[in-house]
Amino acid sequence: MSISAELALQEAIFSHLQQDANVQAVLGSPVRLYDDPPAEPIYPFASFGRHQSRDTDADTFALNEQTLSLHIWSRYRGKREAQQILEAVRGSLNDMPPAMNGHRLVSIRTVFADVLRARNGRIFQAILRLRALTQPIS
Repeated sequence: MSISAELALQEAIFSHLQQDANVQAVLGSPVRLYDDPPAEPIYPFASFGRHQSRDTDADTFALNEQTLSLHIWSRYRGKREAQQILEAVRGSLNDMPPAMNGHRLVSIRTVFADVLRARNGRIFQAILRLRALTQPIS
């Protein structure tokens, strides 16, 4: 049974980040990356945010364009920890292999990154917005 391009990409990102030593160094091992964070998470951690997709069929093959966000949460005083985690995650994703469950990653790139103080004033949040092109494996 084939899975959606969106789920395949999220699973591939999760698996890839779990195996990256630089990401483990800043987010623990196993890497604290959640689809739905626990009620009282251990900081720092990352979570999947908004995820959009649309088919962009090319002339000769099917493509799926996806934009998704990863959110990084830090209680460190200042932006430093959030920025370090952001860089480790971004660097890791630049080296993602193309193989995914039932799909192939054609490309993945950063659209933007932002680090800001969360509303409560005690937590910093980094947002990494990604754009990926995937293609089903026939």
